[in-house]
Amino acid sequence: MKKRGIHTAVAALVLIAIAWGAAAASTPEETASADLLDLVADVERVLPESWRVVEYGEGRLPIGWTGPEVGLYVMVEDTGTRFFHPNGFHYYSFYRVWTLPSDWEGEMRHTPYVADSAPAFLLGLGDERVALYHTAGGNVWSEGPSAFCSALGLDTISYNDLTRRVVDLEIEERLTGGLADAATRAKAPAFGMDPYRILGLTGQGPGLYLEYIFGGEDVTDDGRLDDITAQLAGSVFDRFPEVESLYLRRCTRDTFTDTIVNRD
Repeated sequence: MKKRGIHTAVAALVLIAIAWGAAAASTPEETASADLLDLVADVERVLPESWRVVEYGEGRLPIGWTGPEVGLYVMVEDTGTRFFHPNGFHYYSFYRVWTLPSDWEGEMRHTPYVADSAPAFLLGLGDERVALYHTAGGNVWSEGPSAFCSALGLDTISYNDLTRRVVDLEIEERLTGGLADAATRAKAPAFGMDPYRILGLTGQGPGLYLEYIFGGEDVTDDGRLDDITAQLAGSVFDRFPEVESLYLRRCTRDTFTDTIVNRD
């Protein structure tokens, strides 16, 4: 009985903290920018009947990422279904969406493949913005990511479970094949792209998504990882003159970390 009382108290404190955090982080409508209010309105138009906008703000950074804090943010929640978390508290299904300028660059923290707390992932790319999202809502509204992409005009790359581990062979041939001419080969970074390390690869227009296994290098060293990433990104931009933004998932044996890199 004593243990149950402790768990109940902890759960109550968690719920109070969540509620306080949502209230504290919300931006009053009278101080919100026009761009933020437009984002909220666009999201509201595609919400199912029981879903509501519960939080929004600006000058934000996607959860689990480092980079410039310049994002617009909106959180929506399902008011019709409640779930019990194994850690002892209840929650409502939600989606968090961040939109950032199209030239934004950022870095995800190193994340285990099996983790209780996942960072934000790419939602989609557009001509004017890149969007990331974080959710515990797919169990209720699996169409959420595609609905947000439609509402926000993110028609370049939509990242989802179908994108992961799917390789476009035509793009792979361009990526792993020879460079176009001797002058380009001479200036290209020395990064040998191994097709058997490519786990996911897709692209459209100015955006490319690449999921790649790093092996043999000391990728636990951030300086070394930055150097390898710069070489790989340089190779991509050399082979794809039309690509302006690379969303790269760097994989090791037990972790991954995503990064958004733009053409200099």
